[in-house]
Amino acid sequence: MKPRAPLRFALLLGAAGLSAANGQEVPRAIPVEETPAVPRAIPVEDGPATPAPPAAPARPKSPGSDLFDYATMVYERGEHDLAAQSFAQYLKAHPNGADVPMAMFRLAECFLKQDNARAAESYYLEVVSRFPNSEGAPSAAYRLGALRFNAQDFDDSARHFAFCAAKTPLPQVRLAAFFNESRAHQQLGDRRKQAEALRQVVAVREDNPYRESALLALGTVYLAEDRKAEALPLFLDLVKESKDNPVLSEASVKAAVLLAETGKPDEALPLFESALRIAETTPVNRGIALVGVVQSLYAKGDYEGVIGQYARHSNVLPEGDTRPRMLLLVGNAYRMKKSYARAVEVYLMVEQEFAGSPQAFEAGYWKLYCFYLLDDKDLGGFANAFIARHAEPQGDHEFLNLARLIRADFFFNQGDYARAADSFAEVRISGLPEKLRPGALFNKAWSCAEARRQQDAIATFAQFLAENPGHPLTAKALARRGMAYKDAREVTKAVADFERVVKEFTHSDAAEVSYLQLGLIAGDQRDSKAMVAAFEMLVNKYPDSAAAAQAWYGIGRGYFEQKQFDKAVPALEKAIAKDRENYLDRASPMILLAHYARQDVEALAKAIDAYRKANESAAVPMNALTWLGLKLYDQREFARSASYLKLAATPEVPENTDPRVWNYLGQALLEAGQFEESLQATGHYLAVTPESANRARGLVAKGRALLGLGRIDDAEKAAEEGLTFAKDGKPQALLLILEGDILMAAGDKLASAGQSAGAKEKYSAAAGKLMIPAQFFDDAEITPEALDKAARALDKAGQAGKAADFRKTLKERYPQWQARG
Repeated sequence: MKPRAPLRFALLLGAAGLSAANGQEVPRAIPVEETPAVPRAIPVEDGPATPAPPAAPARPKSPGSDLFDYATMVYERGEHDLAAQSFAQYLKAHPNGADVPMAMFRLAECFLKQDNARAAESYYLEVVSRFPNSEGAPSAAYRLGALRFNAQDFDDSARHFAFCAAKTPLPQVRLAAFFNESRAHQQLGDRRKQAEALRQVVAVREDNPYRESALLALGTVYLAEDRKAEALPLFLDLVKESKDNPVLSEASVKAAVLLAETGKPDEALPLFESALRIAETTPVNRGIALVGVVQSLYAKGDYEGVIGQYARHSNVLPEGDTRPRMLLLVGNAYRMKKSYARAVEVYLMVEQEFAGSPQAFEAGYWKLYCFYLLDDKDLGGFANAFIARHAEPQGDHEFLNLARLIRADFFFNQGDYARAADSFAEVRISGLPEKLRPGALFNKAWSCAEARRQQDAIATFAQFLAENPGHPLTAKALARRGMAYKDAREVTKAVADFERVVKEFTHSDAAEVSYLQLGLIAGDQRDSKAMVAAFEMLVNKYPDSAAAAQAWYGIGRGYFEQKQFDKAVPALEKAIAKDRENYLDRASPMILLAHYARQDVEALAKAIDAYRKANESAAVPMNALTWLGLKLYDQREFARSASYLKLAATPEVPENTDPRVWNYLGQALLEAGQFEESLQATGHYLAVTPESANRARGLVAKGRALLGLGRIDDAEKAAEEGLTFAKDGKPQALLLILEGDILMAAGDKLASAGQSAGAKEKYSAAAGKLMIPAQFFDDAEITPEALDKAARALDKAGQAGKAADFRKTLKERYPQWQARG
């Protein structure tokens, strides 16, 4: 027989226990039930402790006595960690000492105090096995019994409790050991040995706190073995002696049952009446007197009275067909009081104990109804089981139809619309109580719509509207039917339903949905004006609508499509403000394109910055970025220009970038002094630009970037390459100015190295290059720059007179010109 899982002994340890030597009182035993689910354990704290040593004569000194006495002293002070170390030292130093048994026992006690049950158990075993006749052996065996009981090793537990009972000189300890031995045998299913141990306890009448529990347990064992004649005197003894209500109640009922079975009803009756007066009595004879009382209370509508009678005597109900009827009344009383969980308990009792009866069928339905009101997560399964069990024998009974409705409503409330629609299909709407029909029909139609069964939904909503004119759900039915029409691509009918809602039910929730759907339909039909009109009605009437963000987006999109960008932008911004997660990336590109279409540089830049701040991976339209970068370049805001042109570039695949972007990005970076990046951008531009004026300008940018990096020779090569094909015009002039700048830089480098002669040669050469565009090219930007730079070169070359002539010419021809930087 598989033992039941026990409760654990409370391992509250200490020197105190059952020993009479330390004055501890034996704990009162807990009564044993007839069929205990789990055994109740007695705290080990109350178990036997180490017997106190006699006060005299004094113990003769032996090797290690001082160490043992010291360990005992700290042990008694409760310093278990130090005591454990000291006892361990003693055992190691004096393995054969006179105090070894007691040292082992107390070391085990210390370990148990330190929650090291495994170590404690090993030392208890040492005491019991090596020193079975020592004064600590019974206590160690008791501890082992408790520990093994907790570990569900009931066989070993019983053996150790038996050892303790046999060895201990203390009567109280012996009683505790026998009683707990019986409990271990009970867990093993060994009634014979359980009874033997219990008889040892029962035999002691005086000063025995375990006797009542033992009498009850022993009587229960005899009943289980059909030894009624032996059981009865035990229960009668308890009736006479016990002052404990649970024990007295149990004994009274068991004795009454036995007396009744043996033909002694007069002797059984007073015991039964006594049991009725005890709250803890078991439910054997209570119910017969309750039947008439319960029926009358229920008829009066006194549900509290019915429940009160049941609560006082709930465990004793009449047998026969009266019993299920009375239980059904009790369940109905709980249900009418809205104590649905308690009602379920009673209905379940009727179902299980009276299966197949009319009361079981009715109880099953009302149980299902209570589960529905409790919103039980397993209601669908319960409903299926009830319908399957009763469909054939009960046919078209109203309860079956209602059960199908409960199942359908459960799936509906769970959002499982496909299963709800299937379940509603099995419900006879005409067979429902009249007050339930509109709601059932509406939910059926809604389930079909949500399950994408649009034609079924349309037909059922039509039936609902026809049968229930003026119903409070009319507006919702029209709106949801309109959505079904829309999904079925019957747009004209859908619009008719939505327009009827907004006209007849202007302030309803359904009107909010209808405005939204009208706007969506207009959007699908590319009717921007109608879309804007519907969505503006929605946000004006329902500014806090859950669909407000969607509506504002639709308004913005509609105005955008109508090229009314001034109205589109604020609407799209409101959509983002209402629902950033869903509309930031949908609305932002339109906002950017609106600013781009309006040619508003600052608004576009601000919008791009805001979008990228909100989303680092934002996809900004390339045409807007390119346009913005070029406009800022024209405004000589080179750093800002470069920042936006970079966003329009694809350095990982340079050929995918518009060459204009690379060109202006290189120029902007050059002007911003970012020469290395400028060189890279210009390189990408030159890679796709053939010999032409544009390439010449690109080589000028490249040369200036190289010059900025101090790479004079490389800059010269770039200029020379450009001059191979740029023979006239502005490109040639720019390249000649570049060459002049290169020669000036070379001269400055020589001058700083102290090579003044070489430096003058470079300055003279630079002046020669610069004189060409200064004298033979006429351009408002290039010519004054060339004149200015030529004058500077001549100054450095020692030709001050010529330099003055060039400055005079510059002042006369371009009086407003100022050198950059």
